[in-house]
Amino acid sequence: MIALCKKLVPSADEITVSKWGIVGLLHDADYEQTKDTPEKHTLVLEQELGDKLDGDVLYAIKSHNFLHNGVVPQSLMDWAMYACDELSGLIIAAALVHPDKRLASLDVSFIMNRFNDNSFAKGADREQIKTCEKKLGIPIDEFVQIALSSMQDISSELNL
Repeated sequence: MIALCKKLVPSADEITVSKWGIVGLLHDADYEQTKDTPEKHTLVLEQELGDKLDGDVLYAIKSHNFLHNGVVPQSLMDWAMYACDELSGLIIAAALVHPDKRLASLDVSFIMNRFNDNSFAKGADREQIKTCEKKLGIPIDEFVQIALSSMQDISSELNL
């Protein structure tokens, strides 16, 4: 999310960049509690942390689940979170099937081959990822590269 912020809002100040990062970190914080009730996903987090988060941060978190909770993305931050939500899982799945099992060994071509194979990582909603093109104006290959590079930068924390 930080890399997307820097790409989409080049004049963003530190606070704005931090907000995007917080959205990326917290968007699934209540997933374990709500995995069987998707309509409650993000709303439990709102109950627990809502008064501690800026309104735009909370809105972006909630809107990444708009298909279930009706909170429709509006801002670039909202749409960025929605589009990249599924992509990180796809990239991790690609790393796990790569012979090296390391993010450092992946490139966009390897990931896009997996992206185009609908039997691979079936849970990753490709249409949701592809909203990067219409809603953010970023071609899918570039979007994947931004996410991959960002994940490679923290690969040791991800143990990949």
